[in-house]
Amino acid sequence: MSMNLLRVSAARSARRAIPKARSVAIARSYATHAHPAQPEAASNTPWFLGSLLVFGPILFKLTSPPPKKKKTAEEQPHMENVKQVTVSNDTVAEDSTPVSVPEPKIQKPYVLIGAGTASFAAAQAIKEKDPEANVIIIGDEQYAPYMRPPLSKELWFSEDPEVGETLLFKDWQGNERNTIYKELSEYQVIADASGSDLQTNKIKLLFKKATKLNVEDHTVTLEDGSVIYYNKVLLATGGSPKLLPNQPKDIANVTTFRTVDDFKKLNKIAKAGAHIAVVGGGFLGSELAVALAKRAEKEGLTVTQIFPEEGNMANVFPSYLTKWTTSRVRKLGVDVKTNSAIQSITSNEGKVVLELGNNENVTVDHVVVAVGIEPSVDIAREAGLEIDEKRAGVVVNAELEARSDVFAAGDMVSFHDVQLGRRRIEHHDHAVLSGRHAGENMVGAAKPYHHQSMSDLGPEVGYEAVGLVDSQLSTVSVWAKATTKDTPAMGAGLEAASPRGAAAAGVAPATADPDASAQDTPKPSTGKNIFEDEKFGKGLVFYVRDKKIVGLLLFNVFGKVQEARDIINAGYTSEQIDGLLKKFNLHDEDSH
Repeated sequence: MSMNLLRVSAARSARRAIPKARSVAIARSYATHAHPAQPEAASNTPWFLGSLLVFGPILFKLTSPPPKKKKTAEEQPHMENVKQVTVSNDTVAEDSTPVSVPEPKIQKPYVLIGAGTASFAAAQAIKEKDPEANVIIIGDEQYAPYMRPPLSKELWFSEDPEVGETLLFKDWQGNERNTIYKELSEYQVIADASGSDLQTNKIKLLFKKATKLNVEDHTVTLEDGSVIYYNKVLLATGGSPKLLPNQPKDIANVTTFRTVDDFKKLNKIAKAGAHIAVVGGGFLGSELAVALAKRAEKEGLTVTQIFPEEGNMANVFPSYLTKWTTSRVRKLGVDVKTNSAIQSITSNEGKVVLELGNNENVTVDHVVVAVGIEPSVDIAREAGLEIDEKRAGVVVNAELEARSDVFAAGDMVSFHDVQLGRRRIEHHDHAVLSGRHAGENMVGAAKPYHHQSMSDLGPEVGYEAVGLVDSQLSTVSVWAKATTKDTPAMGAGLEAASPRGAAAAGVAPATADPDASAQDTPKPSTGKNIFEDEKFGKGLVFYVRDKKIVGLLLFNVFGKVQEARDIINAGYTSEQIDGLLKKFNLHDEDSH
């Protein structure tokens, strides 16, 4: 547009100038014909200069680029930011700081209520599947998780006078171990619920009592009122020792037996010729009576065992095996009083007087009541979980789940066995295996649980039970002569996957002996064969219900638990027992 105006103005100026120039030229042409070019140049110069002076500023104005806009207030901060980014390499080198990496987000925790074997086994299983998992064990004892069997067995065989403090023992193979699975330093001990968000790869341990479970809100409330939000929760609260119906609570030297503190107390009492009575003929009562008999060898103790049944383990073993087991316990030095119910318990000058149903009185220094446990299900009941009133346990399915994201394991669980129906079991190895199984299922395994059990009565008599082992069932037994290899001490080395060791997977022995290993094959004893004249040295007891094999007791037969489980899971009948015996090599002296 501006260029067109310039052309128009220039054209008009030219039209005006040309006539004048021509008139002058004509006029002068006549007078100066000999030099025509000189007057033409002289006459055009002023016009050129005049046009430049007049139109130059206009031309400059019209042809110059538009001026730059001034920075506005809104643009200024943006330009400052640009200046901050556009800096020299030297400045970056001198003033730059490391870029902070955000902390990894802590997982919502797996909360395990109860600090016993079941919770420890579950924690180990969860960590194996998910090493970054946030796992919290909550317990009201001031000890890290520990195994209970040594409290009533191996610790009493120790020659160390400080065993009550060290809690170290030697297993039947001679390897030194600790009753406590892992030292406290190997956990991340937290003081309250706020520690649930602490970033750590260790398993967390919280010494407080859990008082409430809210399955809808996914919360656990502690005794101090603080709350932990969980991802999934395991109830492994175990149980509290049962009392006798007429047991007084004001007699100090009548106690129960379940915890480390219970062991420490009895360990101080069982000295210098004391007379101790053990009430109960089941697992715990029989184990403790045999263990105290061992202590009696050096302390001069008198040990009496009292129970109403016809013999030791009468609720588990068939009658003939019960009587045989009782005879073995008596040979070890225990005064076993069978078919004896306690009518009253009184105190007299620091002694305890037990009145028995057969008009017999027994006066002792101390009484240990070991008649089973009462499952601790209060927190589950208040949370609205289903309780098996017949078996007094928390009802779970075959995967040990009571409700969505709520699992249960150990002594307090009533679980569904795919082959055998609903069951509740009080046993250490059940706590190990159910705890581990629940932990695996909490991280997605979704596998049904099958129970297997193991126990022993000292280093000479051992038994493994699989399935339903109830003295009320029909039984079929097969027996063979035992050798020095057929003892728990020898069998321990053959149980590479023994439930006793499963809970402590990855936990090293208390001492490392280069000449001894838990995996070494044990050497047979060179001493006298204690079963040389015994009728029931080693054997199998098949438990039958409606002609179907539902349980198997392996008596001094080791390393065959899986074979026993396979038989029960396959649903074999009693007619097929003869064909199954070859799986156990019962009459082969070299079978172990």
